[in-house]
Amino acid sequence: MSQRARRLALPLLCISLLAGCKTMPESITSLPIINKIAGKAPDPQAPLPPPVARTWPDVRKDVVNQRARGFGLVHAPELQKYLNDLLARIKRAVGVPDWQGGVHVLASHALDAYATGAGNIYVSLQWLIDAQSEDELVALLGHEFGHIYLHYHQLESAVADADTVTALLGMGTSLTLKAGEANRWNKVDVLFTSYSLGRGLATAIYSQSEETAADHFGLAIAHKLGYSYEHGSKAFLERLAGWEEVQDKRERDQQEALLAAIRAQAAEQPSARQTASPANPLNQGMADASGAMRGEMQAAMSQLSFELRTGFDKVAGSHPSTLRRIDTLAEVAETYPAVAVHREAVVQPLERVRKERRTALILQNYETAFKVIDAPDAPTAVATARAAASGPTATHAVPLYALYVATQEQTARGRSSPAQQRQDPGQLLEANFSSETDRAWITYRERSTRLKEGRQTAAAQRTVERGLASFAQAEEVQPYLVRFYGETSGWDDAKKRALACAKDFPRAARRCQRAAISPAEQAQLDKQDKTKRDDFLKQMFK
Repeated sequence: MSQRARRLALPLLCISLLAGCKTMPESITSLPIINKIAGKAPDPQAPLPPPVARTWPDVRKDVVNQRARGFGLVHAPELQKYLNDLLARIKRAVGVPDWQGGVHVLASHALDAYATGAGNIYVSLQWLIDAQSEDELVALLGHEFGHIYLHYHQLESAVADADTVTALLGMGTSLTLKAGEANRWNKVDVLFTSYSLGRGLATAIYSQSEETAADHFGLAIAHKLGYSYEHGSKAFLERLAGWEEVQDKRERDQQEALLAAIRAQAAEQPSARQTASPANPLNQGMADASGAMRGEMQAAMSQLSFELRTGFDKVAGSHPSTLRRIDTLAEVAETYPAVAVHREAVVQPLERVRKERRTALILQNYETAFKVIDAPDAPTAVATARAAASGPTATHAVPLYALYVATQEQTARGRSSPAQQRQDPGQLLEANFSSETDRAWITYRERSTRLKEGRQTAAAQRTVERGLASFAQAEEVQPYLVRFYGETSGWDDAKKRALACAKDFPRAARRCQRAAISPAEQAQLDKQDKTKRDDFLKQMFK
């Protein structure tokens, strides 16, 4: 075997292991974490398992933390009441009417939904725009509540269990020892990679099984409440699959554009041409060929990285393939025909709430604002965004952000008046600060960042401190705070804050540690990484 082939052995081994169960070690089924989730899919008409006793996290802190993610939450009272009434029906149906938690609307135009251990369910605004019936929403809420009811928020503690870690190390080592020997790894390399690979495989299987169990739970609850399988669980998953297909195409189009740019940039680099004699056509041709080859190599490496990333996401992601989920529920419906009996979709309640005056304006303004964010350079973007940031959404983060980025773009293109050019667009974001129901961390973050970049350090620090009055306990803001104070108060301060972050917000510890790396330290790390990459490529092509 050539040295190049040996160095490709580990990636190929990992791909083959992840590609199908036949290549996985049989001992995987003996892992403690797997035994907890193995078993036949339950009859949707059978009694549910009893709820597991638990200690609930603080529900309000959980909501604040979600306000610190992305564009935060949407304050839409009528819509939220409708969704929480549906959740209340689900809780009564499973016998836990007094459980804490509610439904909150994410300010997102992706089809996104998730549940947290605090009992809250977060559903993107786009789901509420796209859903065709109440059946579909009940299936979605039932699925997410399944994560809560079945207590599927224990993965990290389960993986940290000593017995589980031992099993993961044993499994991972069996996968990597031979490849490690071929690549001249030392024992530390093998141990680290064994744990990483083993943990990744086990947690992926655990998480995918969670999703399947939550699908079954959602189907069972929707059936119990008298909703349609066809218009409910099936429609919910088919809509998600269609959206994912569009996103996959967009990502591949972006990758194609990146590859074209890499090739073009490499062809324009003058290094090879500078050493070629202009009077020698052969040397000139070799220089051109060298540039083209360099571009193709860089493009190939980028494409390989893309394919490995997307392939691993599909095989070992936390969610199984949506198409596979559809097929799994179809098999359940075939096995238990009563679940798939035809029922008319429940449409009127959802249509009624969407047509309610305030809700209709909120939905319309958000759709408009997201379009502006996607195309802030359109000639009418500012006027369109200004209309979106009015009425019931005058203090919402998304419309204000749309107006902010459109104003910036138009000013940069010289389309604004001299008076407008003298104004600070960041002030537009401050309307969000004063609204307790609409407040989102992104407005404080964007405002403080731009002030800092404009060397208005004191004003930037005041903005951050103002934001911390609401978001000090939000895990999501901690890495930004570490970085911000490193850049404004010194990197020793940042490292102290990173230590405090690790103590108070363990899940954000690694992000805080990375945020505390100074530019000088990062430059040194980048230099070391480049040396490693260069050495790898030299060895690979010997």
